Amino acid sequence: MGRTHGVETFAARCRLAGRVSFILLVMSCSIMVSETFAVSVSPNTLRYSATSSSPMPASQTLTFNKNSIVSKNWTVTGNASWISVSPSSGTIAREKDQVSVSVNASGLAAGTYSGVVNINVGGQLTTVPISLTVAGGTVTPTPTPTPTSTTPTPSLQISPVSLNFSGTAGGVAPLAQTFNLSNPSGGTLTWTLTEPAAWLGLNIASGTTTTEVDAISANVSITGLAAGTYNTAITVSASGATNSPQIIPVTLTLSAPATTGTAALSWDPSTDTTSTKYNVYMGTQPGVYGAPVSVGLATNYMVSNLTSGKTYYFSVTVVNSAGSESPHSNEVYKVVQ
Repeated sequence: MGRTHGVETFAARCRLAGRVSFILLVMSCSIMVSETFAVSVSPNTLRYSATSSSPMPASQTLTFNKNSIVSKNWTVTGNASWISVSPSSGTIAREKDQVSVSVNASGLAAGTYSGVVNINVGGQLTTVPISLTVAGGTVTPTPTPTPTSTTPTPSLQISPVSLNFSGTAGGVAPLAQTFNLSNPSGGTLTWTLTEPAAWLGLNIASGTTTTEVDAISANVSITGLAAGTYNTAITVSASGATNSPQIIPVTLTLSAPATTGTAALSWDPSTDTTSTKYNVYMGTQPGVYGAPVSVGLATNYMVSNLTSGKTYYFSVTVVNSAGSESPHSNEVYKVVQ
């Protein structure tokens, strides 16, 4: 069989067979690391003053953050009935979250009252002392505001509003893309994601959002997909949100691979007079071939529709009248430009 440029002959390979081969064994191990993080809160104390004519002083803001990239759930509560907090729960990663702390001196006699605000982030508790000074006589109770006047209604905001992937059928999958989910109107947004296409995947299916922005990764698998355009949609639903659900259209476009390459093969005829046919083998890895192509007793063959950028390997066998197939010839290869 003729040789293509750069092809190692079977005889040359036999001369290399006597060399000593070394096998490098690579051992891997995994280490589980327990994450530790610190929570910082500002300010570290809260002080309020109230009178009979002004039982509800202005609310104050607590800001807290942590030094971890892992998202954690948090809750904030007061230990006295005259303390209220909004929002009272959420999730936090590396951003700063804020809560509003209010007091109501209605029904309290003159004096100084002490309490604490408990901030629990992922099981780690931080307390902030709070004091309320009430001047004059007993403060006249004021009507409790309705929930709709103090609790904000969450809403959904998505960016970008659509996703587009492209690639080549049979090639490498496109890179993952990210879209952001936020809650611009306040409160606690509890959301879920659904998508029907088997080729589309999401790194998370549900969560809660307060003041932070949640980044969600979408990825596609093109295994087994033919060239063409595929469409689906991600549905973002949030109970109680003013604009739920939100729909994110997703498009995947796969182009056909280039198939313009050819390879011309020729070989010397077998000296076996009982030969009945030659089998041509082809593969994209050395020594690993697909099903053979029978070419009769011809001693040349043109292979077409080879993909540009790939390397193809070829070998030939001969079959005699008894149906016995010879060992493979020396292997040749071609890089399709």
